[in-house]
Amino acid sequence: MVKKKFTTSKKVKGRTYQYFRKGGQYVRLPNDPKSEEYDREYWRLMRGDGALSQRFTFDKLILSYKQSPKWERLATRTKADYSKVLEYLHDVIGPKDPTAMRRSTIIEAQMANRHRARFANYIPHMLSILFEQAIDLDWQRDNPAKGIAKIKTGDGHKPWPASAIAAYRKEAHGTALLIFELALGTGQRASDLTRMEWAHVESDGVWVTQGKTKARLWIPFTSALKAVLGTTKRTSLSHILNDEFGRKLNYDQIQKKVMAVRKATGLTEFTLHGLRYSAASELAEAGCTDQQIAAITGHKSLSMVQKYSKGASQKRLAKQAQTLREQNKNRS
Repeated sequence: MVKKKFTTSKKVKGRTYQYFRKGGQYVRLPNDPKSEEYDREYWRLMRGDGALSQRFTFDKLILSYKQSPKWERLATRTKADYSKVLEYLHDVIGPKDPTAMRRSTIIEAQMANRHRARFANYIPHMLSILFEQAIDLDWQRDNPAKGIAKIKTGDGHKPWPASAIAAYRKEAHGTALLIFELALGTGQRASDLTRMEWAHVESDGVWVTQGKTKARLWIPFTSALKAVLGTTKRTSLSHILNDEFGRKLNYDQIQKKVMAVRKATGLTEFTLHGLRYSAASELAEAGCTDQQIAAITGHKSLSMVQKYSKGASQKRLAKQAQTLREQNKNRS
């Protein structure tokens, strides 16, 4: 049988798949080249009908991804992060053909944004997700963004030292102080703080369903958090974090309130998420096991618990070691 023009095949896990390829675009054909179905589909594509006649664009690919179950399964905060990058991709390459994009172009886009490293690393990450969607749609067969190395972002979030915590508490009041004590006292992510409700408070603690992990936790209050909650005026019957008019504060709003105090006290090197590290550190320094720390932070992986608490754990163990060292000297 003479091979038809623009056709090719690919073997995957022992099975051979047939494709019509033209202009860098691939369309699946029926698996049997001798069948009537194969012949009919081939000539339909040769006439310019069907999927091949539709111009592939990133905008169409983004729309397809947002309509997929993959998007629906994402946590609200993850959707917000992804949306910022998708808007950027829409503005920069929306009308362009994803099947024609080269790996070097993706790396160039990443490096052009290296002044904002976290966002820059999201570019190949987001494109990799989109290319997987393109593969599912049979637009292409490979993912040029897969495995691109991340730009180093430095130390990132770090726990607040005692002096920084004291300085913030001295300057902050009202909602800015409540946000701080909720973050430090419960060890939860900022997005989870916005979902806490008065109805979730029970037995000097609060029930939390984490947006990222979906884990449901009950977190006992620290004495500092309990004191602040006791003086907090309830402007809403639902959410704990609200403005003076009883409207729920969102993620960006609580970040801005904390940032205002950080700027006033010269604590801009410490982040709101860093208080999650601080909570884990305080628990580790108090001698808590990794499992006990995870009961507060909600981490599924103990390796992540250790990442959050490694500094404090080392400090605690070092103190124990030096104490044993001195005791041994005294016995000599």
